[in-house]
Amino acid sequence: MTTTIEPEQRLHAAYARHEHDPHDLANVREICDTLIALTREDELLPWADRALALGAQHPDFLAMRAFALDLQGRHAEAVETRVHDPSMSSDPALSRLRLGYSLMMAGDLERAIPCLDEARQPSASATPRIVATAGHLLGEAMLKSADTRGFAHWLKRNESGDAASYRPVGISEWADESDLRDRRVLIAHQLGFGDNFLLAACVADWRAAGATVMITCDPQAHALMEASLPECEVVSAERPSALHGALPDAVRLRVEAFAPHLYATLLHLPLLSAAQQPSAFRFRPYIRAPHAKQQIAAEWARQLRAQHPGKRLVGLFWDCYQRHLPHVGSAMRCWAMRRSLPLGAVNRIVTDSFLSDRIQFVNLHHPVTEALAGAPAGDVDRYLPGIHFFDDTAACIGELDAVVAVDSAVANLAAMMGKPTCVLLNTSGDWRWGSQGTTSPWVEGVTVLRQRHEGDWGPVVENAATWLATL
Repeated sequence: MTTTIEPEQRLHAAYARHEHDPHDLANVREICDTLIALTREDELLPWADRALALGAQHPDFLAMRAFALDLQGRHAEAVETRVHDPSMSSDPALSRLRLGYSLMMAGDLERAIPCLDEARQPSASATPRIVATAGHLLGEAMLKSADTRGFAHWLKRNESGDAASYRPVGISEWADESDLRDRRVLIAHQLGFGDNFLLAACVADWRAAGATVMITCDPQAHALMEASLPECEVVSAERPSALHGALPDAVRLRVEAFAPHLYATLLHLPLLSAAQQPSAFRFRPYIRAPHAKQQIAAEWARQLRAQHPGKRLVGLFWDCYQRHLPHVGSAMRCWAMRRSLPLGAVNRIVTDSFLSDRIQFVNLHHPVTEALAGAPAGDVDRYLPGIHFFDDTAACIGELDAVVAVDSAVANLAAMMGKPTCVLLNTSGDWRWGSQGTTSPWVEGVTVLRQRHEGDWGPVVENAATWLATL
């Protein structure tokens, strides 16, 4: 009878063998492979370095090293590792794709764009997955540089497997038709909450073109999107888990009753708007909380302002929940970690005597994430009616004077409500916040404060304090 050894046990055994023989390259390789199997690639770097120090200049170890560096935000070092990868000549499409990604995340858009453009070209080594992934990353790089043509390339996420989506049977996919008069269009949601809040701003342009719209959304955002898109039929549906997945039965029945002529995904939405106004396209505020929730929030705010007369109310959001979830994989976990503000940096803001005399801060985290985010040292209030769904968050934000948030759904929500919003970014922030300066080319009224060095939040926090002082 054969006994299967669990990866965790195999890893501990390999660690023990390494203690006895640190020069055994095969054992180092097993450690690396097991860490990858456990989605713990963020622990790879010292082991890849160990293998390379032992003389194993194998493309696999160079790729591991570069991937681990990218996870840590050390993108310039990842670029240098990838440039010296011998597989650049043996597997050019994949190598150009990986190099282009590292260049883009390092902020070197001038080199990233042609590199990704080359990777997406048909060739012997370019699989459909590589072509699609290179295309969608090319789109992100172009959007980072404020080029509206990037939206057409970004749509390739629907083919790369990176963006799960619903695909209704028997309904044609929208294909650049600008005339949507008398057309019923189903828009299927995908991606994260922040993407949903941002991209749904384009629904107004589809309706202006003559479309009647049904849009699906996550249950947590259903009441909010229903209030924000009153002229659309908004349908609650669990987030799709597979590429081109079938609609849930309850949703399918609603869709059949709607009888759409066309369907589109969220990724399609900016294409119509960007084509009509390529140099002036912006995502414009449209979100509002349900009226009943607005009334509850107004009473809460009245009482809070009475307790703190003369003070501004400012919402704070600093912790991305995914960083606490081992099962989501190293890429998502590390990206959430890099976007999150350490509690010590939050304390620097809320304990500033000048600010605390003039501002009452409000914690915008959901209660589930609030415990993981930690309690700030200063006087920070909570939204006492309770944050259960996103319509509660929106109702609270609607009564605030401003919001300070890391790159998150809350930052997108506040921006799409037209609330003065200060977004705190790591060195490789998302495309929607642009790549330089203190403004976004895509969202007006947002102040963007960027790290100069990965992990160094000090100057960002100082600039945030200055921004708050001017409220």
